[in-house]
Amino acid sequence: MMRKKILFIEDDLGLAVPLKEFFEDHGFEVFVSTTGEEGLALYNEKKPDLILLDIILPDKNGFDIISTIRDKDLTTPAILITGTEFNDENQIRAYELGSLNFMPKPILPQAVLALIQHVLSVPKELKSYKIGAYEIQLQSQTLTISSDKHNLREKDAKLMEFLLERKDLVISRQVLLKQIWHSDDYKYNNLLDAAIYRVRQLLKDYPGIVIKNVYGSGYMLKSLS
Repeated sequence: MMRKKILFIEDDLGLAVPLKEFFEDHGFEVFVSTTGEEGLALYNEKKPDLILLDIILPDKNGFDIISTIRDKDLTTPAILITGTEFNDENQIRAYELGSLNFMPKPILPQAVLALIQHVLSVPKELKSYKIGAYEIQLQSQTLTISSDKHNLREKDAKLMEFLLERKDLVISRQVLLKQIWHSDDYKYNNLLDAAIYRVRQLLKDYPGIVIKNVYGSGYMLKSLS
């Protein structure tokens, strides 16, 4: 069954109200906020299935909002939109924060609807990816690569999901520690090293997929094919 709840954080009511009505006409429940603080409060109260938010808001920017949410929630999909801040640097920042898409205004309602319908029709616990020639699915702690199933430890599964969601992006150790162990304290470094080692050992059977060390910066999951 498709999930239905959308949180829309947008201070331009000339866009927010018509888009809310458009989504509701297609069966979604939409909660609109015009400020970042109200949006975060609605996120905590309503537990939306998807977040659609503008970058420029009167009190907080969209990057700060999604960063706050990602401190405790890696999975709720988010789509960022902007009228003035669409550039390469902000696109990279949006994807590093786990956004599904980063769209320039004016947005096409039918295109956003199609993306939302696709994302929310997939079971929340099932993630699908394509890396080079490999089809990859991650469901809970089960990783499937080209029909081969592997059972992962909980933290290894979270590590793999975080890197898969950010393929070809460099992710720092501090970010991985904070997202997976909820702390970047040095005492967790050995746990991260062990998780990276185990996942790399698994990936040896799939030579087109590697976790690359980027000296002084962190790790990057990429395809060699």
